[in-house]
Amino acid sequence: MKWLLVLLCAMAAALVVVPSAGALTINVTTANDTYGSSAAGCSLREAITAAQTDAAFDGCPAGSGADVVSLPNGQYTITRAGAEENSNTTGDFDIVGTGALSIQSANDSARVVVNGNGLDRVFDQQGNSSLSIRSLQVKGGVITQIEDGGGLRNNVGTMTVEGVTVSGNSSAFSGGGIAVYGTLNMVNSTLSGNSADGSGGGLYVTGGSSATARSSTISANVADADTLAGGDGGGFRNSASTVTLVNTIVAGNDDRSTLPGDKAPECESDPNFFPRYVLTTQAMGPAPCLVGFNPGTSKIVADARIGPLEDNGGQTPTHALLAGSPAIDAGGTVDPDQCPASDQAGRNRPPGSCDIGAVQFFRPPAVSLKINKIRPNVLRLKRGKKAKSASVVVSTAGSPGALNARLCLKPGKTVKKALRFKGKLCRKLGTLAGVKTVKFRIAASRKAKGKTFKVKAVLSATGATSRTRLITVKVR
Repeated sequence: MKWLLVLLCAMAAALVVVPSAGALTINVTTANDTYGSSAAGCSLREAITAAQTDAAFDGCPAGSGADVVSLPNGQYTITRAGAEENSNTTGDFDIVGTGALSIQSANDSARVVVNGNGLDRVFDQQGNSSLSIRSLQVKGGVITQIEDGGGLRNNVGTMTVEGVTVSGNSSAFSGGGIAVYGTLNMVNSTLSGNSADGSGGGLYVTGGSSATARSSTISANVADADTLAGGDGGGFRNSASTVTLVNTIVAGNDDRSTLPGDKAPECESDPNFFPRYVLTTQAMGPAPCLVGFNPGTSKIVADARIGPLEDNGGQTPTHALLAGSPAIDAGGTVDPDQCPASDQAGRNRPPGSCDIGAVQFFRPPAVSLKINKIRPNVLRLKRGKKAKSASVVVSTAGSPGALNARLCLKPGKTVKKALRFKGKLCRKLGTLAGVKTVKFRIAASRKAKGKTFKVKAVLSATGATSRTRLITVKVR
């Protein structure tokens, strides 16, 4: 099997693509989806055109060969609706040039979301180029016509996806998350919550193409989402193509085919599937998940014990490993199966130890939550009048902060009848570090009794003891 080790080493080297020294960095300066309308700014769409044509476009400088499009913290939403075309003027962001291009967050702390907004897929690699997407989230891509790839489509060339979460995308055909017709190299990345009416809810690889995923997680994706028995492989589907997975979780996916014999929740593959240190819940080897070569390093389990897609630190949402997960310490530790030095959340993997999946098992440090004060001390309302604000000041003393913090109002039945709450009762605070003020708008109904009501405010976070305090509301 010396040939296989050489092949895997070569593919591992290909996963890390560093822009050349002469590459130009084009800084995106606006989150608006503009195109040729204002020289005052440089949008993501305009930056891609400037990079691929090596010519200045609107507010973006001319590209020069291999370029980097740099995105500062924020959400970049597609708003230019239009018929499918490959000119990058409307709909998805089209990569049509021949030069290498990297699209990535501006720095290690930037949280970047590129949102298809339900108008089209998000990125479409049409040029015979090398496209790298790094450290951002791709979501909201929707394909309704007979095409593949709701989030990303690699039509030709090589696509590298590193530190990326592809989530909440869909296709009326195949490849809810990513569709591959060329070459895909994926590392430290997550495919989650994508769906396809056809095959490959997370990943679809076809047409003689190849896909390699290392230290990644493929979970909560759905094939045959319309239940019309038109597809298979909730996690991935490869057809006349090659898929190599190393240190990767493929678990918790779904195939909604109505007949039990048609279901392939994690994998539907031709024999060109090469798993190494893979954790999954579906048997590998017999149909429908055929295997070309299996070194016996993978695990078939009933429950992978991974958490939901959420903020677990880092720049992108991930599926955390839960305590007792069979993925812990189950990954490869020597070449060609060695994990990258850090995980998708940016945390260092311990030397000589590797967990399967995009992130290492991490037990958040103990943090102390506190509801500092309620303002005003008594919220005074008149029946049937406008709502007023109650401010809840919360904080945490731990470092690096409390993950997945939430502040929720929990009114009892009597309070619900008397008071009206404007907006959501639960507010997601993300990573809470330091002090934060959250406002709730409350009004008294016309039929409320003239009395004092108590509204419970509950602050919670991952691994922390919840805190409760009462908001006093006096109605007259």
